Amino acid sequence: MMKAKITVTKDFTENFKAIIKRFKYDHVLVGIPEENAQRQADGSDEQINNATLFAIANFGSPKRNIPPWPIMAIGIRNAKEDISDQYKKAAQSALANGIQALDTYYDRAGLIASNSIKKVINAQEDVPEDKPSPATLAARKNRKPTPFKGTKYWLVTGQMRNAITYVIGGRK
Repeated sequence: MMKAKITVTKDFTENFKAIIKRFKYDHVLVGIPEENAQRQADGSDEQINNATLFAIANFGSPKRNIPPWPIMAIGIRNAKEDISDQYKKAAQSALANGIQALDTYYDRAGLIASNSIKKVINAQEDVPEDKPSPATLAARKNRKPTPFKGTKYWLVTGQMRNAITYVIGGRK
């Protein structure tokens, strides 16, 4: 019986190790980065940044009687299959086309995740109550310089929602 002869034309060992290292250390972070945290002045005396508002919305504030609404968890849960698919494609593409292909799929995963979280806010998915409290609605109605009549949670100016994005980090 004749043995098949295998000829190696290129060694991908180092490329494979580099891809594994990037997968081990890279991560896509979703939320509101510091550079997106500032809000435009709305005429009120007290200014709070977008990241703080997002944290209060997500985790609640017992001191202020604000219930938690796990926006991040809901958004990521809704998009987990699409996000997972991007990581799978990242691995396949990096093996076929080189390590630089990872960034394309990391960007796609981050965009999918951040858009899914924004969608949760827009659709008011799994909100903790039917509508904001009467005190919140009254404060919106009396808001200076422009009153606001909307009844959606965490959606008055749209600044917090629009600040949600992603960053790729962890490179070593």
